[in-house]
Formats: sequence, C-alpha cells, structure tokens
Amino acid sequence: MANRRNAFYSLIIFGLALGTISGRTFFLHLAYALIALLIGAFVWSWSAVNWLQIGRSTQARRAQVGRSLEEAFRIRNTGLLPKLWLEIRDHSTLPNHNASHVVPALMGRRKYGWQTSTICTRRGQFTLGPMTVISGDPFGLFQFPRKIPAVSSIIVYPPTVTIHRFATPVG
Repeated sequence: MANRRNAFYSLIIFGLALGTISGRTFFLHLAYALIALLIGAFVWSWSAVNWLQIGRSTQARRAQVGRSLEEAFRIRNTGLLPKLWLEIRDHSTLPNHNASHVVPALMGRRKYGWQTSTICTRRGQFTLGPMTVISGDPFGLFQFPRKIPAVSSIIVYPPTVTIHRFATPVG
C-alpha cells in the first residue's frame, strides 16, 4: 500500500518536473490527474469507515461450557457512497470466538448481517468486543481503521452433570 502511494508520488514529481522542463502540458495534466486521484482515494477511504451503524446481539448473557453461544451482527451503510469492502475484526476474549468477517460491497442505505456460533470451552467472564472496522479505496492506496469501543460481557458457567439415581435422604 505504501509502495503504491510512493509510486504515485514519484510519478507526480516526475510529471511536474518534466512538464516544467519541457514545457509540455501533457505531463502537467498527468500530474494534476494523479494528484486528483490521490485526493479522491483519500476521501473515499475515509468515508468508507464513516457513516456506518454496527450492532451485535446475543441471545443470552450467560452460557454453559459445552453449549453454543449464538451471536448476530448487523451493519448498515447510512451514507450514499458504496462501501466496496469492509473488514470487521472482533477483539473478544471468549476462546475460539471467531466473529471477524469481511463484508462484501455494501451499497448506499443498505444493510448486511451475519451470525456466528461458538462452542464455549472454558468457564469464566469474557468480553464481547471491541471491534475494528477497516476499509480503503478501490486503488489500494489508503486504508483507514475505525475502532468501535462498545463492549459487553458474558458469563460462561461450568457444565452440569445429570444425576440419574440419586438416593433420597433417610429421615
């Protein structure tokens, strides 16, 4: 990504230098077009992580070892520009919880959702979240992360064992 930007910077400097030295407007126009492309890519990648609504919901705030935790995610593009790609990284502390997802192209004013199911393997109190949204421009010149600091907690209880024959106390 930085190499592509450096190549664009080099082409801009080369075009400006050649246009100034030779007096040809083609090189100057090329440099101006590359500058406009860089500015447009920067604005596009900045707007790709803004104007989003992200939500997550769990069926219960409690789970049990050996059982699954169901979680649903929703993302909504509240802007007019399409989001070509969004990478959602989840930083939850629940073991084996893989809620990270790559959202396909999300047009303006559209929604997208996905669900995850995690088998709870360890008891304790864990946090769900925070999340990071990463996106960029179509040319791969800029990439912007946006941290979503919202967290919630979940308690995973130990497994229960069924007792089939339990002697009642005498007396």
